[in-house]
Amino acid sequence: MRDAPQRMETDRLERQRETPAPAVAGIAISGPQRPDGPCLIVKRTLRAGTILVPQQLTLERASAQNSEDMLKSSPMAVLIGALFALMPCGAATPVLTTLYSFPAGTEGAFPEAGLVANSSGQLFGTTYSGGTGWGTVFQLIPPATQGNPWTIHQLYSFTGLADGANPRGALVFSSHGVIYGTTEQGGASGYGTVFSLTPAGGGKWTEATVYSFKGAPSGCVPGGSPACDGANPEAGLIFSPKGVIYGTTESGGTTSNGTVFSLTPGTGGTYTEAVLYSFAGAPSGCGTTGNPACDGANPLGSLTFSKTGTLYGTTYSGGTANWGTVFQLAQTSGVWTETVLWSFLGAPSGIGSSPPATCGTTGQPPCDGGAPAGNVVLNTTTGALFGTTTLGGRPTGCPQGGYEQGCGAVFELVPPATLGNPWTESLLYSFAGSTAACVSGGSPACDGANPSGNLAMPSSTSPIYGSAFAGGSPTDICFPASYYGCGIVFTLQPPKAPSTKWTKSSLAFFNGDGEICSNNATNIGCGGGPNGVILSTAGGILYGTTYVGGDGGGYGTVFEVTF
Repeated sequence: MRDAPQRMETDRLERQRETPAPAVAGIAISGPQRPDGPCLIVKRTLRAGTILVPQQLTLERASAQNSEDMLKSSPMAVLIGALFALMPCGAATPVLTTLYSFPAGTEGAFPEAGLVANSSGQLFGTTYSGGTGWGTVFQLIPPATQGNPWTIHQLYSFTGLADGANPRGALVFSSHGVIYGTTEQGGASGYGTVFSLTPAGGGKWTEATVYSFKGAPSGCVPGGSPACDGANPEAGLIFSPKGVIYGTTESGGTTSNGTVFSLTPGTGGTYTEAVLYSFAGAPSGCGTTGNPACDGANPLGSLTFSKTGTLYGTTYSGGTANWGTVFQLAQTSGVWTETVLWSFLGAPSGIGSSPPATCGTTGQPPCDGGAPAGNVVLNTTTGALFGTTTLGGRPTGCPQGGYEQGCGAVFELVPPATLGNPWTESLLYSFAGSTAACVSGGSPACDGANPSGNLAMPSSTSPIYGSAFAGGSPTDICFPASYYGCGIVFTLQPPKAPSTKWTKSSLAFFNGDGEICSNNATNIGCGGGPNGVILSTAGGILYGTTYVGGDGGGYGTVFEVTF
């Protein structure tokens, strides 16, 4: 069995304490609208850097001040490590505005998660570092007069001690207006926390540690003493209609492969934590006679809650081929049962083996996706699940870890007609990546690679919107050690009868920084590593963050996309 897929964050901790290269003054560019996407006008350019495995963007409701924009066409999101704008070139062309550029230092730096909006159109989010060095929670207040600057207000700066450190997941509001989130590190035991921020009047908020994860100490016993707890939550939280909080931890649990946990509200604002499931991973021999089944490992995305109370999610690794899984957790009489709905097979190219064991060839398994890093979107009409995998798809391209692993895919999982039968998986699109000879928006085309963030699907019949972390151009400016291109924003249009094929289009291409990308035109521009999209249910407006970029030294931005 192969090793777990290499995460795209091996230098994460080192980069958190580094000072990014200073921003470079850019050249504003524009051009006529292309048939394959909108015009991209670059406001400024900067030095792009490697971006961590991204987390989701969350938006509860759109700002009422943009009601006219909400009436326009369905939105799409562009996340880049630069300050740029998608400006109107024709009808229904989106406009992207940078609302705030983080200057690092005490204001925060490197926002990794998305945003949440309140009913007043104020935005709330986190930065992984900055503040006192361990990340912040911030509020961005819109101006009274449209077009004036937004105002940043720091709600809390983590100390790296018992209060937590380095938030990576998106925030969520309770029905009482309290903010909840997670930190990957810190807490009483150093394994991360769930925290809350309660409004205290006068623009002040009170922070409290709701729970500190204990990890899985040696000799821990499920439900015993010492207990096997989760560790290092990397995703955001969700609420059930009854106010129960659900989330995942990347590690910890009985075998240190991660957990799904709940926090049940009690009296006086207290919560009781329970590990609903500890992932078993895929130990050698799993799935064979006399051995346990192969399970998932290391969940990175947030959970999805169905109307019936079932939880759905993904694991980055584990499963029968150690390429990750899609799982469900269903509750019966208070007991939660996990089911692996799909184990990804990856797309091994066979390079280095003799004869080459290429997926999809005679005697080899079909080519599949691998290493999902986001959540799944539930089609409430059909019950189907949609998501992305960072690797797999096509067996060639996108070398990582020294061998070809495919450039990632968008997948669909369809439930069986008869309960108990297996789910059916299909790849809606497999990314081809980019080469030195490809042409952005031309022929041979430069495709995206490594879709890592969440997909957005506003309705059961709407297109799917998303982004690919790399690819899209023939340059190696952004990620020279790994792959060509700096990423794309794409859409998948659902099939029209009698066709059953989804149609993918690239909406924007990103081309790094400096003089090279500044000389491009049309829908090609500076930036690198878009992180995924989630659209508001109201439509027509989206808010998000970029991990790097902006005019504050490259420490990230908050942006607005209107349609």
